[in-house]
Amino acid sequence: MRTARVNIEQVQSQWADLIAFASEGGQVIIVQDGRPLARLIPASDSSAYQSLSPGHNEFSSDEESLAWDVDGWEELGVKRAEIR
Repeated sequence: MRTARVNIEQVQSQWADLIAFASEGGQVIIVQDGRPLARLIPASDSSAYQSLSPGHNEFSSDEESLAWDVDGWEELGVKRAEIR
């Protein structure tokens, strides 16, 4: 797959050309200050539609307030009927 890196300031003036490039099988990486921000790929690229398993960093730990335990509802004073 051909790849083009384009600065975000240039995207607006080149938008039609970048879409054409991607629709022909190319990939456009939009960057700002050398860091990638977004990727434009062909709609036919099936890899864009793959579901990835969440990584371990995407879950809260026991110390964080968003962490919960399946058996922990009783400790919160919430009955299962109230949750539904």
